[in-house]
This record gives sequence, structure tokens and C-alpha cells, in this order.
Amino acid sequence: MKQISVFLENKKGRLKEVTSALAKEGVGIKAVVLSESIEFGVLKIITDNIAKAVEAIEKNGFSLTLTDILVVEIEDETGTFNKVVSLFSDNGIEIEYCYTISSEKGAFAFKVDKLSLAKEILSKHSLRFQ
Repeated sequence: MKQISVFLENKKGRLKEVTSALAKEGVGIKAVVLSESIEFGVLKIITDNIAKAVEAIEKNGFSLTLTDILVVEIEDETGTFNKVVSLFSDNGIEIEYCYTISSEKGAFAFKVDKLSLAKEILSKHSLRFQ
């Protein structure tokens, strides 16, 4: 799955410009993380239509990058998030960052250093992912 990272100047209204552009094109946002520094922010989003989202964002003059991430479904049971984190850690997979994503079940988006290995490990343990 692809994540879009949008670089935003730290100015009033910039986030609204991005979300308005997406809404105008009918693109749904499934997950969002916004981090900032003094001069700029980085908006990380997962959408329901990556191609339309990229087009809408670029058309409105924003710089972006695409990142491969792994979305893992998590059962609503104590310890299931720990199971995924432990599987990655025990197999030498570094988690660069992680955040929740809107879905019918619980889900987390992971940026990992060894994407192919992570998919292989999750498959072996019958965990659903995209």
C-alpha cells in the first residue's frame, strides 16, 4: 500500500487546502498523521484512491512523496498489537513508524525496513495485511 507524504509550510490554512482538494475530487482519507517543525509540517495520509489523491495534491501546488507501507489488520484482543510488533522485532525487522488506520477491524500502518520479509512473516502467521 502507498502512503502520501505532503510537505506543508507552517502557515495557517495549508492543511485545509490539501483536505479541500481531496474532498473536491471525492477522495476519502483513511488515515492521517501530521507532524511539524518550526518551518514546515509533513502530512502523511492513506486514501481510498491514490492516483486521484496524488493528482489533486500536485494540481494544487504541493510537493509530495510516495512511501510503501504495510497495513496490518489487528483483532480487538489484548496482545494482538504486541504480537505483530514482536514478530517484526524477533525477525530483525525495524519499525520506522506506525499509526492507526480507519477500517472495519482495527488496523495499523507500518513503515518497516524489510517490507518483503515483513509480508512473509505475517503470511506465515495468518495475519491479514495490504
